[in-house]
Amino acid sequence: MSAPDLSLAAPAPARGVTWASLVRHRFARGAVGFLAVALFLIAWQIIGGNDIIRSDLISYPSEVAATFIQMSASGELGSNVAVSLQEFIQGFVPAIAIGIAAGTAFALSRRLHYLFEPLIVALNTSPIIAFVPVVVVWFGVGTQSKAIMVFLAAVVPIVINTMTGITQVHESWIRACRAFGASRSQVILKATLPGALPSVMVGVRLAVGRAIVGLIAAEMYVSVRGVGRLIQVYSSSERAAEIFVLVTVVASFGFVLVTVLRRIEGLIAPWSLDP
Repeated sequence: MSAPDLSLAAPAPARGVTWASLVRHRFARGAVGFLAVALFLIAWQIIGGNDIIRSDLISYPSEVAATFIQMSASGELGSNVAVSLQEFIQGFVPAIAIGIAAGTAFALSRRLHYLFEPLIVALNTSPIIAFVPVVVVWFGVGTQSKAIMVFLAAVVPIVINTMTGITQVHESWIRACRAFGASRSQVILKATLPGALPSVMVGVRLAVGRAIVGLIAAEMYVSVRGVGRLIQVYSSSERAAEIFVLVTVVASFGFVLVTVLRRIEGLIAPWSLDP
């Protein structure tokens, strides 16, 4: 006799919700966001370009765009972005893998949960910037220390949200698997992890912001290359246009990465996203 199929179907979409309505809703949401950004840029251009507020303090969009082109053409921006991106990947990818594994273990084992809960709470409530000097002393000023900061900043929200997601999995999913004679590992793979996936993805998206903050703080504290280092240099010389270029690059990277993660979540767990 063949083994029973333990896969569970995703919940059906709510009645009355069609693909056309979803497309219209997302288009309207995107249009409102685009309009808000456009109005902000226009106001900024008027205020800064006409020195209503000193342009050397706030710059203005056309100057920022020209500075972006100049920094890109010289290779200064690209080379430093490449360094920061490498450090981010080296820290963020292990944080996802270890965070999900650790969160799963802590949620399924009460002893492990009690053992590591003080450490998790301490890391979650402490400002990540406070760890920069310690990490630099332990791992030096090279790429490794920045990757460690990214890891420390990102792993905590992933662990916490994984634990939360697993504890909130519908009991009916687990009972259905057990009714078909599933082993403990099969229950985890077929019910627990899929049920916790939406919460896990929320943790990963939250980790993006924390990881970027940890990376930039570490590069500003002690580094010879990287976006954070450039921010530190241009802040010291009060060059607003260059600072806004770098802030825009960092913010755009975070926005794109979070958007990509939402798209991935929509592919593997479409029921978890609001229309």
